[in-house]
Amino acid sequence: MNSGVSRWHNYYLEGLDWLVKNVGIDGLYIDDLAFDRMTMKRIRKVLNRTNPGAMIDLHSANQYNPKDGFANSGNLYLEHFPYLDRLWFGEYFNYDFPPEFWLIEVSGIPYGLMGEMLEGGGNAWRGMLYGMTGRSPRVDNGPLWKLWDSFGMQHSEMIGYWVKDNPVKTGSEKTLATLYSHPGEKTLIALATWEEGDAKVTLSVDWAKLGLDPAKVTLHAPAIEGFQTEASWRPGDEITVPKGKGLLIIAK
Repeated sequence: MNSGVSRWHNYYLEGLDWLVKNVGIDGLYIDDLAFDRMTMKRIRKVLNRTNPGAMIDLHSANQYNPKDGFANSGNLYLEHFPYLDRLWFGEYFNYDFPPEFWLIEVSGIPYGLMGEMLEGGGNAWRGMLYGMTGRSPRVDNGPLWKLWDSFGMQHSEMIGYWVKDNPVKTGSEKTLATLYSHPGEKTLIALATWEEGDAKVTLSVDWAKLGLDPAKVTLHAPAIEGFQTEASWRPGDEITVPKGKGLLIIAK
């Protein structure tokens, strides 16, 4: 966190270029930074020139405190976002704060980036609303990743709860639904709640938008170790979402 821009950045960039060419590194994990946008642009060029698939992750602790001048991490580093792949904004973040805090200050989604959680391992259920997991190996994401693979997460379309025409509504401002959809085949519904107790919701679903027939569809929460137990419902059934947690339900 030494401030200022100097010729030392040239030294850093030459070292990075050597690592990419001779060691074959496939990215950088930057833990806070003090260099300028131009230096970040040069870093991206050095990586892309030799390894176009290289990724840059930026980690920052919550700096909204007296010592750091009440500065939000996103505001501090916004000029670098075009050259990053993922945010690790999590250390000292309060994951009990409301959904708006998650969306704007943690997730990176409004800026075209994805993120991971850190403090206390994060909240796995709320994280799924934003496509986030806790950071491995601190958190064992294996069971969740197995579900992602079996569902085909990488080819699905993500529709966040903040999207106005999201086809799934919970009827509650404190219990939200984000979708991962394979239209006409299946949809993974991620539910998470901020209610004071267990939330009871009945999903309002535009089945036509999902390409599914409500007369034939099943709602199934597969067993995921450390995340949820197995359960099933029919369309229109009341669903109980555990306090402070959530559910992953496959509609197919």
